[in-house]
Amino acid sequence: MSHHTDLSDAALKIFLAELRVAILRNGQVFFPRLDQQVRRVWVQGYITERDGDDIVDIDDGTEVMSLDVENLLRERPGVGEALQAGRYVSCVCKLEVHCELGGEAVLDLRAESVCTLDAPGDQLAEPYWWLEVAEAQQLRRSEGAGSR
Repeated sequence: MSHHTDLSDAALKIFLAELRVAILRNGQVFFPRLDQQVRRVWVQGYITERDGDDIVDIDDGTEVMSLDVENLLRERPGVGEALQAGRYVSCVCKLEVHCELGGEAVLDLRAESVCTLDAPGDQLAEPYWWLEVAEAQQLRRSEGAGSR
């Protein structure tokens, strides 16, 4: 009896660098470094810049990427305090890909949730995150090997 759970919409714990290369397969975005299709990701890092109520840049130590925060701020204006330069945050983002006129795919990270991890008791949030992502990568590899 199989206890398989559909995790297709689960947010994968990743490093932003794992999103660097994306290819289209049968209309779906595939990330070779993740070895799977992904709809949502969970990232942690420092907000390095905020552009109004539209975009924040986040640096997780492997890459700096922009997050679209417009809808999140519209739905939950209180999170604006967390989205300030210098804050260490955890975000779950939906991945969307748009094709530009030249046919180039553009990756959009739309923030769905954010929480700060820079309170006095959170000193270990950053080093623990690196361990959590490494563990998640190892689990994905072992599950991938088991299904082949």
